[in-house]
Amino acid sequence: MAAPTIVTSRVERSLNALLAEVRELPGVAADWDNLSDGERAAIALDWDHLIADYLTELEGFRRSAAMTAEQETRYHELVRHLHEAQPLFRRLGLQPIPLLSDK
Repeated sequence: MAAPTIVTSRVERSLNALLAEVRELPGVAADWDNLSDGERAAIALDWDHLIADYLTELEGFRRSAAMTAEQETRYHELVRHLHEAQPLFRRLGLQPIPLLSDK
C-alpha cells in the first residue's frame, strides 16, 4: 500500500474534486439547455472520470480504513450528496452513480 501521506493526499484530492463537482451540479443542471453539445459531452466525460477513477479509489481507501476520521466524515457527506443528486444525473442523461453505502 502507498505511504500514509500519499494516501492522505490522494483522498483529499478526490474528496475535494468530487464534493466541488456535486455541489455545482444544480447550477450545471439549470444551464444545461443553454450548453452546446460539446459542453455537455465534456461534463459527461468529466463525471465519468470522477466516478470511475476518484470515487472508485475513495471507496477502496474507505474499505481498507486508510482515511482519517475527518476524511471519513467528508466521504459520508459526499455519498449523501451523490444519493441526493441521482435525479439530476438521470435528468441530464449522465451515467448513473453507483449507490454506495455511507456506512
